Amino acid sequence: MKFEELIKNFQKLPFFSFKEALALSAEPTDQFKNQLSVWAGAGKIERLRRGYYILSETYRKSEPSVYYISNYLYRPSYISLYTALQFYGLIPEAVFEIQAVTPLHGMQWSSSLGSFQYRCVKQDKFWGYREIAGAASPAPQNNFLIAEPEKALLDFFYLQNGSWPVERIKQMRFQSWETLNMAKLDEFAARFHSPKVTRAVRNLARYFKDEKENL
Repeated sequence: MKFEELIKNFQKLPFFSFKEALALSAEPTDQFKNQLSVWAGAGKIERLRRGYYILSETYRKSEPSVYYISNYLYRPSYISLYTALQFYGLIPEAVFEIQAVTPLHGMQWSSSLGSFQYRCVKQDKFWGYREIAGAASPAPQNNFLIAEPEKALLDFFYLQNGSWPVERIKQMRFQSWETLNMAKLDEFAARFHSPKVTRAVRNLARYFKDEKENL
């Protein structure tokens, strides 16, 4: 396969797999693996993780959604934790690592697109997410799964070490909290079946009440 053929077939896609590219090539598997290595060494493509590649920025027509890539390259998973809290404007800090939740083993990997981290929860806590269209492109391959804001908070409280007294919650400097559905937060907390999370939500409500009274 010539590199021009690879560009023609994959420049509009967020990434491609070794199997997809091999299916379009008449070369033997080992020979094609070597060809991909040559292109990677020349900076024409980049390996995202085992079996998946992306064209270098020079050759791709659109920027892929890193959230979609996070979802797709480790399934099932959805965006949550610090990344989701930033997405919804609930924390002021910039977050540079893409954090997700999965019922599989936790893992982490990095590429030029960023660092990707997956935290493990049991299957009975893998819910409360929705699909959102990617901003980079209306194409379905840029849509991604992300926790609802209330579920992102619960995942965060649950997976961070230690308890969540009001003072610690205050240190998080939560903002735009008026956008949260507190009834849904209580409903989700009850479904979560975690005393730690229940106490955290109770303290969060107390903190928000104090903040509102001080406005």
